[in-house]
Amino acid sequence: MNSSIAIFIKKHWDALLATVTVGVILLLYTRHSGIGISPDSVTYLTVGENVRNHFSLVDFNQYPLVDFPAGYPSFLSLVMLVTGLSPLQFAPVLNILLFGGILFMTGFIISRHQNTSPIYKLLLLALLSFCPVLLEIYSMLWSETLFIFLSISFFIAAYAYGKNHSSRTLILFSIITGLCFLTRYAGISLVITGGAFILFDGDLGAIKKIKHLLVFGIIAVSGIVTNLIHNHLVSGSTTGVREKALRTLGDTLLQVGNTVSDWLPFLHGHALITIILFLLIFSLALYTIIFRILQQQFYHSFETIISLFFVVYLLFMITIASVSRFEDLSSRLLSPIYIPLLIIGSSWIPVSLHKMVSRKKWLLILPILIIYSGFAYHQYKQNGEAWEGIKDAGIPGYTEDSWKESATIQYIRNHKNQLSPILYSDAYDAVYFLAGIHSFPLPHKEILEERAALLQNKHFSVIWLNDGFNPDLVDINFIKQHKIVVFEKELADGAVYTFADSSLVLPK
Repeated sequence: MNSSIAIFIKKHWDALLATVTVGVILLLYTRHSGIGISPDSVTYLTVGENVRNHFSLVDFNQYPLVDFPAGYPSFLSLVMLVTGLSPLQFAPVLNILLFGGILFMTGFIISRHQNTSPIYKLLLLALLSFCPVLLEIYSMLWSETLFIFLSISFFIAAYAYGKNHSSRTLILFSIITGLCFLTRYAGISLVITGGAFILFDGDLGAIKKIKHLLVFGIIAVSGIVTNLIHNHLVSGSTTGVREKALRTLGDTLLQVGNTVSDWLPFLHGHALITIILFLLIFSLALYTIIFRILQQQFYHSFETIISLFFVVYLLFMITIASVSRFEDLSSRLLSPIYIPLLIIGSSWIPVSLHKMVSRKKWLLILPILIIYSGFAYHQYKQNGEAWEGIKDAGIPGYTEDSWKESATIQYIRNHKNQLSPILYSDAYDAVYFLAGIHSFPLPHKEILEERAALLQNKHFSVIWLNDGFNPDLVDINFIKQHKIVVFEKELADGAVYTFADSSLVLPK
């Protein structure tokens, strides 16, 4: 037993060291106020609790879970069942384990690259362990924590399948793909990636290829199809409210450029230059795919799989952001391509150094060291800025001091009986999470049915939180145009209003 542990440590000491580093950082990040909680997190948390307690996919307001797939809340409920703890208690440790798994799997992937180097592996794992993009994700209760873990597992499962094309590896490959899709709707990109990987595999005959594609497709989409049918039956919608995008393709590309410029050294604020560099890496990934399809002896490799995923995921996100309205393409939404981006952008280095004459290697090593040092300093600076806020106030979100100590939240806790039984809020999830009060979300501006449902109420209250402002929702001025204010309490970070029909208001 001791020799097995020693062998494991000797083989994976770099990934183990990186995992310990991540664990220390995340425990420090979550020490003040616990795991970070966003509006999505409240939904995941409460749905997970309802799945465990009632086997029901509903949130704290008993609304069916439609905007997100069932995978991550179900995963949380499973961990709750095993540990007997609340996600708020186990989430920091769970995220450390998921992040550690990513580091070990990434180390494995690097070790299977052609002419790889232990030094290259160590340096890349070091960058990942201090990576602000991933540290932000794994300090929150977000589905991306599981999705990124599963996407790296997908690379390994695809690699294993490509090596022997056995039924067992095909089924495992398909199941992991299906779990990705059931965790985030963006997981459809992995279904496309996996299907393309099988389709262009020259070692498969036509009949066998069709069979494998059918098996892969049926297993990979069966979970999400069941989920979508359930959504339609309980809510009349498959994926919730999806408004038409306001941004153009150019705006979307600029958002990608701004996000990636924050990831890379020397490029902050230079979105156009970043887009050009990013397009070069995208072209390199595309070249890798085409070259390996044409040269099938190199096809069954991690380079092929990762490049395919990078291209498909990026194209999917850019396309969907240009037709459907949701938040900007932030680090959170683009985070699944961060590790592929680093691998695609750097995996050529060990190969090139291996081919170079010893005395000429410094011509490549020197600029690489300068860029790597820039990367390290960039991460140090970003992490330092994040820590300045986190150490005193907690992780941004509903567990942060500014939210927990909100004057508006304190007021409604102490004056629950003065609020109308019919209650709305622009941050209804925060109102529930911080005060335990159920309220309805304010309606979307462009959905007439939602606006009509609000205005048909003769008497209702609104909790307005300034930090919860959403430009897609109606505001207080809209309500004042249709209803009379019978009570108003202004507070430092928001306000509480009660509205009524004019017919209910006695003349003065």
